[in-house]
Amino acid sequence: MDYEVKVIPEQKLGVINCKTPIDDLEIFLNMLLEWVITEDIETEGEPFIVYFSPRHEVNQGDVVYDVSIALKQDGEETDRIRVVDMIENKVLAGKHYGSTDSIMDTYAELVEIAQANHYDIIGSPKEVLIKGFHNCDDEKDYITEIQLPIIEM
Repeated sequence: MDYEVKVIPEQKLGVINCKTPIDDLEIFLNMLLEWVITEDIETEGEPFIVYFSPRHEVNQGDVVYDVSIALKQDGEETDRIRVVDMIENKVLAGKHYGSTDSIMDTYAELVEIAQANHYDIIGSPKEVLIKGFHNCDDEKDYITEIQLPIIEM
């Protein structure tokens, strides 16, 4: 697997906090993207999900996660969407290709890479939806970048 360590700069984010079955993810992502369009907000990069529940348990009832997108400017918050500042952070990033049915294999590879390189994983995983259900019709063409927040030991 190709991977890289990169620094994610400080960002302003539009965020929806969720505690729902993962099947609701598409609803909240569409809500966030509609807000961006309605508010005429310029974004930076693709939308992403941060999982606070263990990733391997996402299909087992309610999941705690954020649906987010980086913003170039402030937007008007709603009862559901907050605008927050995210501090700079370092991540170990690798790409998963295809359906998320096998994404745990990619997570396992990234964890092995982290261990081999003496990186401590220090936070919740982020999945950047480079090509996903919001902008691609065929699951086999999906591209998800997994980012694990790390410190180098």
